[in-house]
Amino acid sequence: MSKTVIENDLHKTSDIIIPVPLNIIRRIKRGYNQAGLLADAISENIKKPVLNNVLYRKKITKPQFKLSKAERAKNIKDSFLIKNDGLIEKKNILLVDDIATTSSTASACAAALKSAGASKVVVITIARD
Repeated sequence: MSKTVIENDLHKTSDIIIPVPLNIIRRIKRGYNQAGLLADAISENIKKPVLNNVLYRKKITKPQFKLSKAERAKNIKDSFLIKNDGLIEKKNILLVDDIATTSSTASACAAALKSAGASKVVVITIARD
């Protein structure tokens, strides 16, 4: 992923890195956030900070992989909230997700970040289903 970020000059145009958050139950059950681990690895390579204290899930949703495209969009709608919005105001954000199927999650995250003042949100994922 870092190689792709560098090859596409995203390291030059991104100010900060934000991973897509898991809901608290999945985070505790799993013990880690895979998007967070990916974000940390990218950060080490491009020397941009990862902010884990900005984007949060405000509701527990069904796992997306079991849903149709329309159900995914409805399931994830209004699921994210922004805290510490001063940290992202007028910033270009590299949003890291592990997998994109319909991109409903990434779109919802990007919308929340933009509505809180981010200048630009670019999404990178490790896989596309």
